[in-house]
Amino acid sequence: MSVHGSQTVSSAPAIEVSGLVKSYPGAVALKGVDFRADYGEIAVVMGENGAGKSTLMKILAGVETPTSGEVRIDGRTVRLRSVRDAESRGIAMVHQELNLLPNLSVTDNIFAGHEISHAFGWVRRRVEEQRGREALEILHHPLPPEQLVGSLPLGHQQIVELARAIARRSKILILDEPTSTLSSAEVDILFQVLDRLRRSGVCIIYISHRLREVLAIGERFTVLRDGCIAGRADRSHVDESWLVEQMTGRPALRTRSGCAPQQDRAVLSVAGLSLCSASGARRALSDVSFSLHRGEVLGVYGLLGAGRTELLECLSGARPGFTGRVCLEGVPVRLDTVAGALRKGVALVPEDRKRDGLVPELSVRENIALPGLRECCAGPWVLAKKERRTVEAWAARVNLNPACLDLPISALSGGNQQKAILLRCLLCRPRVLLLDEPTRGIDVGAKAEIAALLRSLAAEGLSVLFTTSEPEELLQIADRCLVLSRGVITRDCVVSEISEEELYIADSEKPERTGTDW
Repeated sequence: MSVHGSQTVSSAPAIEVSGLVKSYPGAVALKGVDFRADYGEIAVVMGENGAGKSTLMKILAGVETPTSGEVRIDGRTVRLRSVRDAESRGIAMVHQELNLLPNLSVTDNIFAGHEISHAFGWVRRRVEEQRGREALEILHHPLPPEQLVGSLPLGHQQIVELARAIARRSKILILDEPTSTLSSAEVDILFQVLDRLRRSGVCIIYISHRLREVLAIGERFTVLRDGCIAGRADRSHVDESWLVEQMTGRPALRTRSGCAPQQDRAVLSVAGLSLCSASGARRALSDVSFSLHRGEVLGVYGLLGAGRTELLECLSGARPGFTGRVCLEGVPVRLDTVAGALRKGVALVPEDRKRDGLVPELSVRENIALPGLRECCAGPWVLAKKERRTVEAWAARVNLNPACLDLPISALSGGNQQKAILLRCLLCRPRVLLLDEPTRGIDVGAKAEIAALLRSLAAEGLSVLFTTSEPEELLQIADRCLVLSRGVITRDCVVSEISEEELYIADSEKPERTGTDW
C-alpha cells in the first residue's frame, strides 16, 4: 500500500500566515508572526517552551482562533473556526499531549469523528479495521485492532495517533513532538514514512526539540522566541549551534559535570527483579539486577518495550506484582504502593505528565505542595504563607517564575509543568529519585536546567535513576548507564566506557529466549 496517492496541489503555499497575533488575559503569545509551508516539503518549527510555537500550530489546526492576522490555504484567506473546519480543509495535527479515547479500541480511535459508514449511517467496521491495519503496517506496528488504547504503553499510543493522521490522508500534516516516546528504530521508520508523504506532495510541519532529528529531516526552518520570529533559514544554512542560538539567544551549554559519584554503600540494590507483562504472555522484566550509590546518576536506555517504564514503576510501588529483592541502604523493603514507596524515600516523576503527574484543577503552587502539605498545616488549616515560602524556595532552583505559581498548571508550557512535577517529588525529600523520560517534549533550555539540577542534587547526595531515549542526553547527564533489551540488562558500565554507537548496538541486542520469557 502506498502512503498517499500523488496529490494534485496548488502552486501557492500550502499554508501561510501573516501578522498573526494571539492575546490572552495578561499575556501575548504571538506578536505579528509570519510563516509559510509548501506542499512537498518538511517545514520545521522550533523554539523554547513558551515561545509560541504550540499556539501557532493550534491556530493552524483550528483549536484556537487568532486575535488578529491572516491565514491562507492554497493562497485563499480562510478563517478556521474549529478542528472540524481545519480537517475539512485537509489539515491534521498530531498533538504532543495525546488526544486519544482510552476506553475505545485502536480502530475506534483511528477513525473517531471520521467513521466510514453506509448510506444509512451504519459503520463499515470491516473496512475501518482493514484501513486501520494498513496505516499501522506503514508504521511497522500491527497492533490488535480491538485492543483498548488505554491498555497500551505510551509509545504505542503515539503510534495510534500517527496512524490516525495517516489513515485520514490529509494534505497538510502538523506533527508536534511525534518522536517523544519512540525508540531510535521507530524514529527511523517514521522518517521513512514522512519522506514518502513529502514526495507524494503532502505538506509536513514538524515540531521537535531534538536537534539531530530536525537536522536529519527538515528542509525549511523557522525559530520562534518570545512570540516572535527569531530566525528563518534553509537546511544548507542551519546547524545545531545556529538553532540553539536562535532559540535561546545564547550558545549551547554542555551540562555534563564529569564528577565521579560517591562509591560508598549502595542506597538502592535490586536483585533478580522479574515482572510479567500485562497480558501475562511474556516477561516485561527478567532477572534485572543493579545497584545505585549515594550521589550517583544512573541512566537507563533502551528501545520502546525494553522495560524501562516497568522497571521504574516496580521501584515506585506502582507495579507491586514483581518478584525479586529490593533493598534500601541494605535493608530489604516491599514496594506495594506508591504511598508506601514515598514513605520509604523513593519518588517517581512519571513519563506521561498529563495523565499521571498533574492535577489540572489545581494551581501550580498547589500541585507542587501536595506531598508536603502536612508540613504547612496547623491542624486542619493550611498555612498559606508557609506553603508559599516553601514552594518559592524550590521554584527558584529551576527558574520557575514565582508569578506563575497561582496559575492553573494546565496553563504552563510542557517544560514548566515538568519542573513543577519534579519539585513536588523533591518536597518529599527522597533518598532515591526516579525519573521516566524527564526531558520528553521540552525545549533545549529547560533540558539544560533540569540536567543541571539533577547533577546538583547528586552532588548533594541524592541518588538519581532516570530513563531516556536520547543517547546524547544519557552520556551528558549520567555517571553510569544500564541498557535494557526486552526486559534484560545487556550493558552496565560507566558512561566514559560507551559511545552513542555502542548504545545503539546494545539496545538492539536480542537476549536468548529461555522458557516462556518472550
